[in-house]
Amino acid sequence: MTEPETQSERGVFSSYLPRVASGALINFSGIFSRMAIIYLYTVLLARMLPVGQVGEYFLMVTIVGLVGLAALVGLDIGVVRYVALFGGEGRLAEARKTLSAGLLVGVPVGVVFAAALAWQAPVVSRHFLGGSAGSVTALRIFSLSVPMLVAARLFNATTQGMHRMRYQVYSRDMGEQVFKLGFSGVALAMGAGLFGIVWANVAALVLATVMSVYFAALVLKRPAAASKSDLDGKTPRSQGESPAGTMLRYSYPLALSNILVALGLQVDTLMLGLLGTTAVVGYYGVALKVSVLSARIITAFSLVFTPVIADLWNRGRTGELSQLYITVTRWIFALSLPFFIITVMFSSQVMKIFGAGFVAGGGALVILALGQLVNASTGAAGIMVLMSGRSKLELLNVLTALVVDALLCYLLIPRYGINGAAIANMASLGLVNAMRVVEIKFIMRMLAYDRSFIKPLLAGFSAAAAVFAISRLVISPAGVKQLAFLAAVLVFFYVLIMVALGLDDHDKNVLRKFKVRTARIKTT
Repeated sequence: MTEPETQSERGVFSSYLPRVASGALINFSGIFSRMAIIYLYTVLLARMLPVGQVGEYFLMVTIVGLVGLAALVGLDIGVVRYVALFGGEGRLAEARKTLSAGLLVGVPVGVVFAAALAWQAPVVSRHFLGGSAGSVTALRIFSLSVPMLVAARLFNATTQGMHRMRYQVYSRDMGEQVFKLGFSGVALAMGAGLFGIVWANVAALVLATVMSVYFAALVLKRPAAASKSDLDGKTPRSQGESPAGTMLRYSYPLALSNILVALGLQVDTLMLGLLGTTAVVGYYGVALKVSVLSARIITAFSLVFTPVIADLWNRGRTGELSQLYITVTRWIFALSLPFFIITVMFSSQVMKIFGAGFVAGGGALVILALGQLVNASTGAAGIMVLMSGRSKLELLNVLTALVVDALLCYLLIPRYGINGAAIANMASLGLVNAMRVVEIKFIMRMLAYDRSFIKPLLAGFSAAAAVFAISRLVISPAGVKQLAFLAAVLVFFYVLIMVALGLDDHDKNVLRKFKVRTARIKTT
């Protein structure tokens, strides 16, 4: 149980909750647009390339992404945390020094890692991509994006730490994806094949990096969102700290953690490449892309909630943080549940969108979706652990999950193929999130669950039953139009039942503030 809220705490909570909600709404719109483009992009690849080359592409994206995260050495999380702390205290000079320190370390490391990947491309290709000369060349081209990926993520982390969520939406969620889709479409139309796709990815990241540089420079010129007077007489925990040195000391333990997190997310894909074929990876990669929409909802909230956690924990305001943790977790779960239901009920129809052969990944999609629902039910637990300063504890969490995932993949993939990889993914996600929830309970004295979680469960079950009856008695869900109609009906019933069950007081408070702001906009 958390301590009773004072009037001051309720005021701070009421001011932060709309900020989290509006920021998440901005992020969600960007991430939803990003996912729509990614799905369209995946359909383009699945329809225009052989399934083996689709698998090669997914493997190369995975490998380059892992190298890029390794090159970040945890600096992105460190920049978010300390830019949020310094910015919240009105210390913009220190915020700028934090970004500069991250760039001075991260970009050179990115260049070294890119060179190492290009040098070892034949070895990597032989183990994961079949060893063809074409895959070696494509991987070397892809390696050029590593330093840019590092720089872009650090500039994105700066705008995130300054609570300017829309700038990451513009550069990363929309800009990069639109550029990639456009360039890839042109490349495929010209017959450039997989090489054209790789060059399109590199070019898109260049333009997205330029956008992120501009936005970071913009936010660091503006006044901070809070001033020292907002601290209510409390001494901030970041006071007196050297911005660059403190951020780097915090970030370095996250270097290994970031790599392990990424490996935990992608080890099943890599193990399929190692133990299976690129064609199997192609099927699994498509199923994985479809299943992670709920993870993107978590990202939408986490991006805005991360600096809020750091700021409130820095000020010692655990009462408001606990209430926000409960509310944000419930929102994430409530928004993710309809997507899970649609994915499970119509898995074969969803996979068929990418081509008739991709129906083979329908079973894996159901298992992956279940794992993502478990992930969504724990909300921003991982970010809570990190932003409380327990970076080493989070390292232990992800290391445990990685070992379990890799071991299960080794045991299950030879026997069950892509379904075995999906089971390993689901089990490791469940384990790491259970560990985080327990840690937050005992270390921070916070629990993300209360009786308000019953409402989305009832609404989801009722909506699923109604749509199941409609699909069996009225409509044969054989095509995209039928699938879209049934999905829309399910969402309609879900929202209707949620409203009928009654909104939480915090939800009503946010809606009232949105209405006031909307009315002000209309009158201006």
